[in-house]
Amino acid sequence: MQERSAIRRLAGKTALVTGSTRGLGRTIAEWLAREGAAIVVSGRQADDVQRVVAAIRQLGVEAFGVPADLSLVSEAHRLAEETLALVGQLDILVNNAGMSIRGNFWDVTDADWEYQVNVNFRSPFILAQHAARHMIERGIRGRIVNISTVGAHLVHKDAAVYDAAKAAVEMMTRNMAFELAPYGISVNCVAPGAIMERPGVEEDRQAWERYARNNIPFGRVGRAEDIAAAVLFFCLPETEFTTGQVLVVDGAHTTYLKEE
Repeated sequence: MQERSAIRRLAGKTALVTGSTRGLGRTIAEWLAREGAAIVVSGRQADDVQRVVAAIRQLGVEAFGVPADLSLVSEAHRLAEETLALVGQLDILVNNAGMSIRGNFWDVTDADWEYQVNVNFRSPFILAQHAARHMIERGIRGRIVNISTVGAHLVHKDAAVYDAAKAAVEMMTRNMAFELAPYGISVNCVAPGAIMERPGVEEDRQAWERYARNNIPFGRVGRAEDIAAAVLFFCLPETEFTTGQVLVVDGAHTTYLKEE
């Protein structure tokens, strides 16, 4: 776990991290908090949101909670509006929330398609719109960090909609970076490789270790901290000139063509 920085490099900043009640999102929120940023926690369940808000405050920063279901366009707008009303100034947006419904692409229903596209692409777009307008109006040299997936580069089995939506997020990142650069706002993207979601479960750990030995040159699967470190990099004052980039964090997985 990251040690608290002696110099809190994000002191005075406020970050909204979507999907921050568990997994990658919560770890990202904690890393930004340890650097001094106030955090807006968001997830679908109000109880989970408040539980993480309390935990973030234990790190010595302010935290707010706004529950939202990002499969609904109206909820994405509400999350942005309520966040801006709560904090007054938003410096960082991390579009982390994401999900996948696995199955053959020819079996995907209209409802399944809309749900996945809304969560993974449309809601991040909407939140970025609100954040960008806010930052431009107030002269904030802000940061937007989107989360993609290695599946936008290699594809996952039975995840055509998810991978396509995340590929769209990567192109969206480049477009937004181009448009927002004149305002001093940077937009970047982190594409995680294989990440062990439940490291405390022995069966999961053993399965992931087998997978890593066979597929990942670095010899292990990713951890939430690996992704949080990349997100933090894009949010630091020293990296404002880095924009429009997609950083693949995958232990060289995408470099490896397995030989049978």
